[in-house]
Amino acid sequence: MTLLRHLAILWEIPLGLLSYGFAKLVKATLTLISRYYNPTDATAKADWQVVSADFLQSPLKLLWTMSRARWNLHALIAIAGPFTVQSSLTLDVQSLWQSAPTWTAVVYTLKGYKTITSISSLTLPTDQPTATISLPPGRYLVGVRHYNWHNPIQLPAITVDGTLALASAPRSAPPDFNQFYRDLAARRGWLYSALNFYVYPLLRWLQWLPQPFVKSTFLPVPNPETHFFYGALDRGEALTLDLPADLLTTHRLYFSLDTRDCFPYDWYPITADRHTTAPMAEQGVYILRVHPKTPDMLGANPPLITFLTHSFSPEQMAGK
Repeated sequence: MTLLRHLAILWEIPLGLLSYGFAKLVKATLTLISRYYNPTDATAKADWQVVSADFLQSPLKLLWTMSRARWNLHALIAIAGPFTVQSSLTLDVQSLWQSAPTWTAVVYTLKGYKTITSISSLTLPTDQPTATISLPPGRYLVGVRHYNWHNPIQLPAITVDGTLALASAPRSAPPDFNQFYRDLAARRGWLYSALNFYVYPLLRWLQWLPQPFVKSTFLPVPNPETHFFYGALDRGEALTLDLPADLLTTHRLYFSLDTRDCFPYDWYPITADRHTTAPMAEQGVYILRVHPKTPDMLGANPPLITFLTHSFSPEQMAGK
């Protein structure tokens, strides 16, 4: 590590603290004005929205997304709502199975976007037509993540308190649907740099911080079925992952890289027991999602994966 990298902590920490405070302020402000696209009218008609280039075209929606969650670049994501619920919400599970072999449906509160519960392809049998979730009175959203999806997907019908609230609907979903994420970097700017400046030092020196704080800050809405591994990479650094034997037999591994300001950089599945990334062209952060393939692996301890960082000089990078 160069002297400059050693000294970086002198400005990374104080600027990171300012960024963290700014991110909290932005999140609180967006919560106050969230009725801009989350109507408070209890009679408002629910609808499905697929996360896409059109969905994120709104600057407010992009800012909301980047202030509240980390990109899941491997899943086709759809959001339904809002729903006013008195006691229960029922999902058409057969449509989810029709759309993807692996899926997760999550119920969130409309206010504050807090996770209430979830169901998934690991918790329900393939022959179960519907799933009913008991809920306290309130207003909710439903988010669905499709992995290895089929084209088209069939978004599920949703029934609230015994009454159909949202009909099932097909959506075109080619295999390269998520490539729109690569175009988001064109919208980078000072606002997002300030919003997410804290993420890099948070992960660069995470061993000095309480791990529950790091996880809840970096992953505010994680999938409870998934094991997460994350860290930071400096410009010129590459990462080698060494997997335990048979991990790829029991789990699916999804690796993603984001820029320092948390725009998508690259993403792909891990398919070999040893994998080395390309050197980073700029500072960034990574997330490795380790998701069970079968229900019997739910609740298992996190796998012992070895992560090794390598540094490359500008000359070495130019030769690659």
